[in-house]
Amino acid sequence: MKRYLLISAGLLLSILPLCAQTFTADQARQDLNTLVDGIKTYNAALYTYNPEYDQQANQVLENIGTEEVSLFEHFNMISQLCALSNEGHFGLGDWSDAVHKGIPDNTFHYLPMGIRILDGRIYVWEAYSDEGLLEKGDEILELNGKTASDILREFYKVYPSDGQITTYVDRTVEIGFPWLYYFYIDRPETHEFAIRKPDGSTQKIAIRALTRDEQVENYRAKNGQPEPVKESISDLYELEVKENYALLTLKSFDRGLMEKYDINPRKLYKSIFEEVEGVKNLIVDLRGNTGGRNEFADDMVPFILRDDHGNEFLKKTLSWEGRERTYKLPKADKNLYAGNVYVLVDGRTWSAGSTLARYLKEYAGAVIIGEETGTRYEGFAAGSKQTVELGNSGLQVHIPRYHIFFPESALQKTTNRGVMPDHSITYTIEDLIAERDLHLEKARSLIAGNN
Repeated sequence: MKRYLLISAGLLLSILPLCAQTFTADQARQDLNTLVDGIKTYNAALYTYNPEYDQQANQVLENIGTEEVSLFEHFNMISQLCALSNEGHFGLGDWSDAVHKGIPDNTFHYLPMGIRILDGRIYVWEAYSDEGLLEKGDEILELNGKTASDILREFYKVYPSDGQITTYVDRTVEIGFPWLYYFYIDRPETHEFAIRKPDGSTQKIAIRALTRDEQVENYRAKNGQPEPVKESISDLYELEVKENYALLTLKSFDRGLMEKYDINPRKLYKSIFEEVEGVKNLIVDLRGNTGGRNEFADDMVPFILRDDHGNEFLKKTLSWEGRERTYKLPKADKNLYAGNVYVLVDGRTWSAGSTLARYLKEYAGAVIIGEETGTRYEGFAAGSKQTVELGNSGLQVHIPRYHIFFPESALQKTTNRGVMPDHSITYTIEDLIAERDLHLEKARSLIAGNN
């Protein structure tokens, strides 16, 4: 289900009163108890995926102590309690609340840079500092006294995600690292780095934190005015038919785009699979697809359903009130695709995007290429959300209310993990700078080997 990045895992909180910058220990404790009660009431999958939630939540509450709690400490503990549910479909915050408002209002000074996370290491990807001391490809060994591993562990602790999946956190933190670091890690006016340059030499440098407008000004001075983004149907999907394969890129299942371009998923797939009939190899690119409408996943099944699965169901949903609904496995369509299927995934293949990756693996025998997807293989909590307001801080937390789960799999018997790749892809910073697409290279290599 597509979520626009704020704290990208989705965390969304409503409006905080600007005057409430600190809370008494009792106020903080009351808010956190309200949140825990809400999560236990409305998250229908809570104890399925974390039976130890009560004990772990109590440990967070015990850390409050007797001193006043700052706004960001409060936010950190709220995030921890959401993260302990082992579910990523939480909502917490928008750019108008006190935690985030200082970014668009230019009152917060934060890191002027972008990053990439590769195998537990953090690299500079973009730099908008005044000093010009950071360059693309520099490895961050330490930032303000914390190693890259220390920083990532902090994010894994507070960032809601499914189970033990860290790829989703990595890929999403890459997008929002400057402000996420500000919210969760540290807020100095000057940031001190230990970096390793591409030639292997190490340096210690310091750069000044900047406001959003200052960073935009530096970006424009370095790169010029960016071209306006033009929305098109290609933001949903693209299909290219090559000599020995077809490449279907499904970028998003966003409801708004679906309605704007009058897309009916079943009709869309019918036209696609008519066009690829006779093509021996199909590559489905789901990288970065954070989902949206579930029909985009469910409605492909008739076109990929190879074998007789008996009375198996497609999926089930269980509401927080205990209402269960079963979705039947559909019959195969006359345009059933019979060729080889390869699926490209990454940590941002999430929600309904990850569901489709699962369907392709289970029903089309697809070869999965990339990294672990961001959503749990056996099921997750999503659907509509229940808003719980925390009385002392005014924070609103949006809790997923439906447990979506699938039949037991014979192909992947994991717990609290995403769709696991058959062929893992690991990039180096040199690969990214050279704009290599190792996912697609691997798929083409496998196709060439089969031929």
